[in-house]
Amino acid sequence: MQQTPLWSQANQKGSQPLAELSVSGIIDRIVFHNEQTGWTVLSLDIEEDTGVTAVGIMLSPAVGESARFNGQWETHRRYGRQFRFSSYQLLRPTTEEGIKRYLSGSLLKGVGPKLAQALVEKFGERTLTVLDETPERLQEVSGIGPQRAEALTSSWQRHRQMHEVMIFLRQHGIGAALATRIYDSYGLQAVELIEQQPYRLAREIRGIGFATADKIARSVGIPRDDPQRRQAGLLHVLAAATDNGHFFLPRRDLLKRAAHLLGLNEQLVELSLGELEAQKELQIDSSDEQVAVYLPQMLAAERDVARRFSAVLDDFAEAAPSRGQVEQWLQRRTSLGELPLTDEQQSALRKALCSGLSVITGGPGTGKTTIIRALAEACANLGRRVALASPTGRAAKRLEQMTGREASTIHRLLSYDPYRHRFRYGSGNPLPVDTLVVDEASMLDVLLARDLLQALAPGTQLVLVGDADQLPSVGPGNLLRDLIESATVPVCHLTTIHRQQADSLLVQNAHRINRGESPYLPTGKQWQGEDCVFVEEEDPENAGRRVVQMVAEKLPKLDFSPDDIQVITPLYRGPIGVRELNAALQQRLNPAQETKAQIERGETVFRTGDRVLQTVNNYDKSVYNGDIGRIAALDVEREIVRVHFDQAEVGYDFNELDELELAYALTIHKSQGSEYPAVVVVMHSSHYIMLQRNLLYTALTRAERMVCLVGNRRGIYKAINTASERRRYTRLQQRLRGELAEPDA
Repeated sequence: MQQTPLWSQANQKGSQPLAELSVSGIIDRIVFHNEQTGWTVLSLDIEEDTGVTAVGIMLSPAVGESARFNGQWETHRRYGRQFRFSSYQLLRPTTEEGIKRYLSGSLLKGVGPKLAQALVEKFGERTLTVLDETPERLQEVSGIGPQRAEALTSSWQRHRQMHEVMIFLRQHGIGAALATRIYDSYGLQAVELIEQQPYRLAREIRGIGFATADKIARSVGIPRDDPQRRQAGLLHVLAAATDNGHFFLPRRDLLKRAAHLLGLNEQLVELSLGELEAQKELQIDSSDEQVAVYLPQMLAAERDVARRFSAVLDDFAEAAPSRGQVEQWLQRRTSLGELPLTDEQQSALRKALCSGLSVITGGPGTGKTTIIRALAEACANLGRRVALASPTGRAAKRLEQMTGREASTIHRLLSYDPYRHRFRYGSGNPLPVDTLVVDEASMLDVLLARDLLQALAPGTQLVLVGDADQLPSVGPGNLLRDLIESATVPVCHLTTIHRQQADSLLVQNAHRINRGESPYLPTGKQWQGEDCVFVEEEDPENAGRRVVQMVAEKLPKLDFSPDDIQVITPLYRGPIGVRELNAALQQRLNPAQETKAQIERGETVFRTGDRVLQTVNNYDKSVYNGDIGRIAALDVEREIVRVHFDQAEVGYDFNELDELELAYALTIHKSQGSEYPAVVVVMHSSHYIMLQRNLLYTALTRAERMVCLVGNRRGIYKAINTASERRRYTRLQQRLRGELAEPDA
């Protein structure tokens, strides 16, 4: 069949044209097609050979389409002989029989074999030219009136234009998954938008950052000093600062960072600062001597949280129990022979029970969980409805186990509504509780705190419990520390280590490190069965091997299964970073097998049985950043992965796998808020840039029963001696103290 090229599409980088074969055929059946990734399995008619399987990435295939596929033959161990194509050209049939088959496939809605036959009988080999150039002539065919002609014309044009849009996107280096997201968002306007406003992609399409949008902008001719590029650079720097925990950037700092990113002088960039302020895409707060530049939503959130914290403090007065009621409960508790409370713990309870908002903070072994349990008992005795929550699923599960009361994550407590895209509990629909206790509050960022505060009815009591000396939250702000240092909230500092924890070397070392003192780290023959051991290794690659050995061999001999053990390390990259350790641990604990399904995504291989981490909040699936699960099933043909989490089993399409990472090893930041029976902590001088005291302290306090430090003493002492924290730009303290002029609520 004589054919001419219609559209062409290259699918994969790194193809080798000289080594490729070319086959032409007609799509007889679409066995599988993933609209998000473009991955397609086709059945082709190739000359006299029918039912030939072809696999590769193809955009919106249709039965009856003809194409020339470039690639190589291969033999799949499960599916047999197939043609894997790396690029293709859609071909326009030129014979009447080819055109009839082309139109009667799944290409056009409403066109079946009979209508295709009628069109070809009327227009012959010029049928496709009529559709292109004179579609009004379709009404010459019996049975086609004005409305049907218009529908056919629209369907034909959409088909052509959609391919043109997708091919345009791929030509600019955008992969199939992102190209589909862009097309789904902008439709046929995608080409025009990208040529005129490419930086919108970075703001509106998940998975496209400033660097990608900037590369596309260069390819479509946007100059380096274009105003939209300058504005996009400023907004990107502010958004990146938010990702790093800041609520704002000082004006001068913002201009310096943006100028460096854009390769322009600060004076030119400063022009766009005023433009963005006028467009209300950023806000400048000059309420003190430092000029602060915020994204509008960040400034609104900071102000709202400060107002609501103050309201929680003020609104509780009428609902507060009397001192006499609290004392009666304490006496009754003692008479029932309950676990005795120290004077320090009783003081914390009195303060928490009689305050609308309070903070209880302390290190490991100081009795924070005991106080939560006693606080819940007291509230129930006083007739108050109490709820327990934590920022992470593992922390909530542990809280439930330790207190014997139901506990949940904050996200599940607020109950996300996927249809309305917001929490069910909030302003106008408050939580049905009188007292809310939030554990691991050091992880609570200001944005989640805002959602929580909006869901509290007037008079609801809020108690935040956590260790203020741990790392601050991954999200923006330093909420727990700001509340404590604002001196506006009742705070109880627990300092006494209780008897059941006093003999723990793990607990002792955590407190030593927090005070800036050297820990006792037994190694080799020095180790006498303590719950803390040091494996000294100077060479980073050897340290990585020792980590794998500890997880797979040494700790299991102490009755810890690999599932009980979590490896944590400061950095993501390097021989003892998360990426390399995950690959090594996966190879040892869950190696490739002929009978085990697996899929490669970038540099990561996912296999059935792998431990994985959810890296973003996915409200539709009810899984959240930090949730850890295990791959229960992996269907390569249907491109679906099933992951079992504590709360449920969740399905992912292959295009959603960017939400998951292997979780045999985590960064210390990612492990925060969770505790594990045994923890292997990597602390090495090669991680110099990240080493600081609260990082090491947080790492040790992730262990419940055993911690193994792997690394060198230089790295450990560098961390201990680096007490300064990286400053986070936030004005919550000043707002809590009422030091800043605020607009009316």
